[in-house]
Amino acid sequence: MEYEMRKNMMNTSMGRKAGVVLASAFGLALFSASSLVLTASAEEVPQGFKKGELAPEPSADMIEAGKRVYFTKCVWCHGVDGAGDGPGADRLWPRPRNFNQGTFKIRHTASGELPLFDAKKPIPGQNDLYETVTHGLPGSAMPSWEGILTEEQRLQVLAFVTTQLVKDRKFTDKQSETQTILQLADLKPKEATDESRKRGSELIVEKKCVECHGMEGRGDGNAFNLKDDWGFSIQPANWHKCWNFRGSRQDPYNVKNIFRTFSTGVNGTPMPSFADSTSIDDRWDIANFVNSLCERDPEGNPLPIDPLTDKPKINFVIPSNAVEGEIPADIENEAWQKTQKRYVAMGGQITHKPRNFVNRIDDIWVRSLYNEKSIVYLLEWDDRTKSVAEGKLPWAPTEVNVDVKEQEPKTGEEGSIAAHQNNYTVYNDAIAMETPVKWQDLPAPIKPRYLFGSNEQFPVDIVKWEADGSIRAFKGTGWDKDFEERDSYEENLKVLKSEWKNGRWYVMIQRPLGNKKDQDYDEDTLFEMGKYIPTVFFAWDGHNGDAGRKMAVSAFYYTFMQPPTPREVYIYPFVIAGGIVLLEAWVLTRRANKRKGKTL
Repeated sequence: MEYEMRKNMMNTSMGRKAGVVLASAFGLALFSASSLVLTASAEEVPQGFKKGELAPEPSADMIEAGKRVYFTKCVWCHGVDGAGDGPGADRLWPRPRNFNQGTFKIRHTASGELPLFDAKKPIPGQNDLYETVTHGLPGSAMPSWEGILTEEQRLQVLAFVTTQLVKDRKFTDKQSETQTILQLADLKPKEATDESRKRGSELIVEKKCVECHGMEGRGDGNAFNLKDDWGFSIQPANWHKCWNFRGSRQDPYNVKNIFRTFSTGVNGTPMPSFADSTSIDDRWDIANFVNSLCERDPEGNPLPIDPLTDKPKINFVIPSNAVEGEIPADIENEAWQKTQKRYVAMGGQITHKPRNFVNRIDDIWVRSLYNEKSIVYLLEWDDRTKSVAEGKLPWAPTEVNVDVKEQEPKTGEEGSIAAHQNNYTVYNDAIAMETPVKWQDLPAPIKPRYLFGSNEQFPVDIVKWEADGSIRAFKGTGWDKDFEERDSYEENLKVLKSEWKNGRWYVMIQRPLGNKKDQDYDEDTLFEMGKYIPTVFFAWDGHNGDAGRKMAVSAFYYTFMQPPTPREVYIYPFVIAGGIVLLEAWVLTRRANKRKGKTL
């Protein structure tokens, strides 16, 4: 059937071409040659797109007002001439947009075209640049300017950018520029059925999306070789983190945003448009599948997004559930599946050298179980590369101030962070947990020093796992002091699971709970049921040159060992229900006897 359809389409096409040729030969054409060209180009408009008109140029007053806004708010990243080379640019990854070539990622226009911008129409879906400035670009340093700049100021600064900083193209050049606009508002999303998602999963293989985005969509397919149009390293999107999608418009689970990206492509990157190679139905299927991969709660609902961060909302309490007997090492075990998974946000350590200005690990997911002797943390995080250091490290694992050179990039030169993302010395991927030893003695609201403890009086207990298979325990007494390795305690640690698969680490660490009778209170963290125990997480991406204090860090979270549910809780409802049944039977019997003239 498919063959017949293609054959009919081919015959139709050939017939049309033959008709045009004959008409031209005999001088019977109804249109000039130029008209034929225009007709042909009109026929090439992809499905779901429509030809539009270029907007008029903003007024001189508006451009001048926008210049003042730009040199107050935007120049620090985008640079004096808009080349993406401002004073802060080389500390950012991905780098700020270079406006000069007129290359913009998030658009409703066809691949290679300028985005929509009309200085007089701040209408959603009809003004791409305005929406970008308004909502920012999650997953990058571009913030939302809503609430900082007025609507008028946002339009003014864009008027300046589009007329003065875009140098190689003109938004008003009708001879060279076209507007082929995706009619997203008029396209009804395809129902996200199992069939649609299945077809989408087949299409991402057929269209070779997996070569970059990976077999599970975690962006691990081509982690080293992708560059943008300016030669800087970039990474494919991780489809499991839809809140990091560029142009998510603070609405990351909206399948229309994904459909738009596959329809228009991402200019300036290797991400192409699929408008010419797929049907509208195909693109909805792809969008439905990609959307299904994004992290959700146990019931399958989208995670609530914090409007201030554009990230999942944070619950700072990490619940640990009680289990009887051995704690299972199988993630699929019912005990783990019933345990709440907490989102832990990570940021680069920038307080002390060597600083981590660009951390690749921006979150981890934590679950916990405990029994009468041990507590286990299940740690999961996305890492596009499995990193294991080759040979002996040039520094001891106890050293805090390791000899990792902090970058000194120079604006516009090859020494920038963005230029060197794939050229770092490779160290071990690693994860660590920090808990204060004497957390019970900390007078509220005092916490231990954020990095590695405060002093000898209030030390911290650090357990660190590395990708070479090692697990170590340390005592930290200050940010500027080397660790004390605790060999005796390491004997009590156990790694139940460590696996890197398709761009994701799964590490399960078991440590003793401790007890007041046998535990050295001056050395070990005592885990107590029903208490909030301060917990900090650290993560290292070995391919990012992370080592020592060049790492990702979390804020303070709190481990809470939930008391087990007493058996009486399960027994009492049955006892009460039985009592109610007996009472009702007695009442009914009494009423029946009364009707018969009997008394009890």
